[in-house]
Amino acid sequence: MTRWMLIGLAIAACRSGTDDEANTSYNVDIRTTEFGIPHISADDFFSAGVGVGFALASDHICIVADQFVKVNSQRAQYHGPGDNDVNINRDFGWLGLGVRRIAEENFDSLPDDSRAMMEGFVEGYNRYLADTPVGEIDPRCGGAAWVQPITPLDLFTYYMSLAQEASGRVLVDVVGTAQPPAALRSGVNPFPPPDESWFDRLEELRLGSNGWGIGSERSEGGRGMLLANPHFPSDGPLKLWEHHITIPDVLNVYGVGLLNSPVPLIAFNERLAWTHTVSPTPRFVVYQHTLDPTDPTRYEFDGEFVDMERTRYTIEVLEEDGSMGTRSRTLYRTQYGPMFNAPVAGWAQTLGYSFRDANAPNTNVISTFQGAGQALTLEEFEQNYRETQGIPWVHTMYADFDGNAFYVDSAAAPNMSAEAFGLYQELLAGNALAQNFAASGIWVVDGAVPENTWVEDPRAVIPGNVPYDDAPRLVRNDFIMNANQNYWATNPAEPLSGFNAIYGPPEQTLTPRSKMNLRYLLEENGASGDDFKFSLEELASAALDGRAAIAEDLKDQVVARCTGAAPVTVGGETVDLTQACGLLDGWNGQTSVDAVGAIVWREFVLVDGDRGSLQDQGRLYADAWDVNDPVYTPSTLVDLPKEGQDPVLVDLATAVLRLQQANVALDAPLGDVQFYERLGQRFARPGGQQPEGHIAIADFGSIPDSVLPYDIPPPAINPVSDLRDGGYRVNNGNSFVMALEFTDDGPRAQAILTYAQSDAETSDHATDQLEIYARGEMRDVKFTEEDILADPTLETISLSSDDE
Repeated sequence: MTRWMLIGLAIAACRSGTDDEANTSYNVDIRTTEFGIPHISADDFFSAGVGVGFALASDHICIVADQFVKVNSQRAQYHGPGDNDVNINRDFGWLGLGVRRIAEENFDSLPDDSRAMMEGFVEGYNRYLADTPVGEIDPRCGGAAWVQPITPLDLFTYYMSLAQEASGRVLVDVVGTAQPPAALRSGVNPFPPPDESWFDRLEELRLGSNGWGIGSERSEGGRGMLLANPHFPSDGPLKLWEHHITIPDVLNVYGVGLLNSPVPLIAFNERLAWTHTVSPTPRFVVYQHTLDPTDPTRYEFDGEFVDMERTRYTIEVLEEDGSMGTRSRTLYRTQYGPMFNAPVAGWAQTLGYSFRDANAPNTNVISTFQGAGQALTLEEFEQNYRETQGIPWVHTMYADFDGNAFYVDSAAAPNMSAEAFGLYQELLAGNALAQNFAASGIWVVDGAVPENTWVEDPRAVIPGNVPYDDAPRLVRNDFIMNANQNYWATNPAEPLSGFNAIYGPPEQTLTPRSKMNLRYLLEENGASGDDFKFSLEELASAALDGRAAIAEDLKDQVVARCTGAAPVTVGGETVDLTQACGLLDGWNGQTSVDAVGAIVWREFVLVDGDRGSLQDQGRLYADAWDVNDPVYTPSTLVDLPKEGQDPVLVDLATAVLRLQQANVALDAPLGDVQFYERLGQRFARPGGQQPEGHIAIADFGSIPDSVLPYDIPPPAINPVSDLRDGGYRVNNGNSFVMALEFTDDGPRAQAILTYAQSDAETSDHATDQLEIYARGEMRDVKFTEEDILADPTLETISLSSDDE
């Protein structure tokens, strides 16, 4: 056994709390087919985990090694304080969120199969480090001190952080800097609260997705079909990774997972398939606290002041001179959860804020997905969800061999009473901070009122969360759909209502992207052909053809308005609209890489940040959204003004000026100016942006939370569209796209991982899918044993505990 493996096992013995008889024997084959897709074949969960850990590390060691450092609060230890002490503050923030503590308290109570899968993953990950010479590891991290063997607790800590990713994790910075005021001493707060722009950063990540389940009535083959279309970052720890696991007579599942997940999270087996979209349902509730004027670490509850729980933490910090120092900080918790340094408000002498996260105790994420992959019927799939309730922050869309199409928002959600909702609305009416949080879908309630505590229903796996059977749910045999809005318009033929207020109200105005998804599904003689039934090829085409709702509504009306129009004056400049108008007239409304005119339309539509005006009566639309015709209203361009310049033409002229400022020719094909950069190359990117009403997305999100080098793009000329000098740099949007149908002979699928399988710079599979995606194409998925063995590029690595 190698030195690194001995170190890893020693660490595990000290930290994991597992018994001495844990399984360490394994045999696994990793068979890699075209595009670097690993098909992992093993006889048990531990061995399968070994294969996944080894293969994942081969493709993404630098990203994932850093994530273990991050969630274990060691960034400052390896990388120093960071700019403005960002590493220190986040290290304390993760300690405040408690992900390591929760992992330590719950690892031994995990189901045996889940624990075995995790322990196997750790074994495989550590074996990759032990077996791979430093010179053959991705040069961005090969030999770095922070690339270390891991323990099962390290891995489980990461899963606890993943549960909070679109949940309380957004508060990690302000948890780490939450300190009581020093008004009775110096009066100086070393950590001033963030300003209102903090709320804007909640939108930067832009996690989204489209998901369709097609039932027997709408599929050409009479069985279920699935469209999976997650919109996740192209770089960093939220990349997706594709793999296939087979344990004979136990598990045969294929799909993608977030990095470090031992099982696919969007996937299919022989009988059923599922995908996800990020749900807007609040996962945490913010509590506003009235504090004791004589002691700001005491908060009011039910007429009395209660002491906060306080914990002193110490982290190691790499100092500028190379020595190792320490920093200590006391963090505080109420009965609800961590205190945080609230934007604008901070932590004042008599007012402070904490939050309770429905996902903080969610230890079943991996167990839920493991069980989903083993289910073979809708009843088994739902029973697994009901018994584990580990879905963290996503809707689920599902289809199966029997022709069922199924939707549920069963993710962890606070079980708030109707009385609490009324109290929330009262506070919201006169509270500016609560209104800012509400704009991001987050409730702020009074922490002193017992009615605002969560209702504990014995049917819920996690006390205080909504039970599975009370979640929004729909089964159909035509279709279900979600595009990141709530449950209401899953299928307009059967609108949903009557759920806990935490899920949001029914009859919500639909976003342009939701409308476009539904148009694909509802229109006759459209995406599903003359027979109104989808074939696999039609489903794949719909996912990538680049139509957009607002262009379908208004492009021809805008062209009619601008044709022959006189020049327009904007900011003292006179703009001739002849070329721009002609380009819009000739554009087919789609966003393939050869589309000309698409960028002019984008800058026109996204001239300002008022997204509400793109959904209802306002800047673009003269008519209002109609709940009785939710998919095709509004549809009429705003009227000409009675006097002055036409604002429609002013917006078009502004678009022209911004493209000129960005040094982008108006007639540039989209693929020439919209691109993803990888290994010094630019790869054309098809697709549009969500506010335009596209379902195929290419946009720019936040900078990855990673220590790996990342080129910061130039400042945005139009921050709404992310137009920058030279065009549109893409780091977010379509990530994995899969169209699947069930046939009498089993599942058949086409897919594309739009940024390729491997992040390792030296891999043969770092860029090989990029050109395919630029052409608007997918590849066949190899699921059957026959297809795997027939692959001319097939390579096999066999790992066994006997050969260490």
